[in-house]
Amino acid sequence: MVCKFNIKKGGLTATVTICLTIAMQALAAPITFNTALPVSDEEFIVRQQIHYSKASDNLGSISRDVKVWKSITAVGYGVTDKFAVFGVMPIINKDMQIGSVKREVSGLADMKLFGRYQIYRKDGPGTTTRIAPFLGVNLPMGKTGKTSDGSTDYFGGLILTRASTNWNVDAQLKYTANGKYSGFARGNEASLDASLQYRINTHNANVNISGYLFTVLETSLVYADENKIGSIIDLNTGGTTAFIAPGLQYATKRWIGEAAVKIPVVKDLNGTALQPGITIITSIRVNF
Repeated sequence: MVCKFNIKKGGLTATVTICLTIAMQALAAPITFNTALPVSDEEFIVRQQIHYSKASDNLGSISRDVKVWKSITAVGYGVTDKFAVFGVMPIINKDMQIGSVKREVSGLADMKLFGRYQIYRKDGPGTTTRIAPFLGVNLPMGKTGKTSDGSTDYFGGLILTRASTNWNVDAQLKYTANGKYSGFARGNEASLDASLQYRINTHNANVNISGYLFTVLETSLVYADENKIGSIIDLNTGGTTAFIAPGLQYATKRWIGEAAVKIPVVKDLNGTALQPGITIITSIRVNF
């Protein structure tokens, strides 16, 4: 953000306040997706998240219960003021019980690497609008058949960000083309995600050196094709899901703490696919 100072009575103080406010609040970002993480030229950003989810249902007289813990580390670097690269590495622990049969798996899951390039930016008084496509690959780093399906997958999409001194809006359109390994191919996915972050402590225009508190509301709509085993379609996979995720963020210039609860509101899945449950997300993010 470029700040222009008008040296006149009362003008300098007002202009400085606007610029510092924008710089401080720029760290607000979506909680449930990493592709819109803000990163400055020649700076790093590190986000450490913990996800906990539980899904339960009954298939006839058989109960199904799956609990998943994920530790997700995302690192981004601003190569230039327009181009940034990211790596995301999850560690997963999954505890499953189908009837009386129990199974637990844990370890590294698949790594995501992607780049994002800003193709459009327009700054106005206290506002900015940005458009950035991204492209990436999902590498099979986990244990095949346990924490990974063994395939190399490709994904891409577009991020739209609109920010002011009091609120941020991020929207993402994403498509994932999943690969095949040992005859198994997970269904391709298309998703639309959106996030609104609104600053609560806006009672005056003074710079808040301790940070800002944001309320967050996010939505996600996901469509997945059916999986295939060889040439056979698994009719108990794929379908449409939608989620809402209310949350909170406390943002300072260099770090942010955040939490959200991701709640399924549409569960239109095929056949006997396990119905998704609630996911609790906590994280801390640091810029340096």
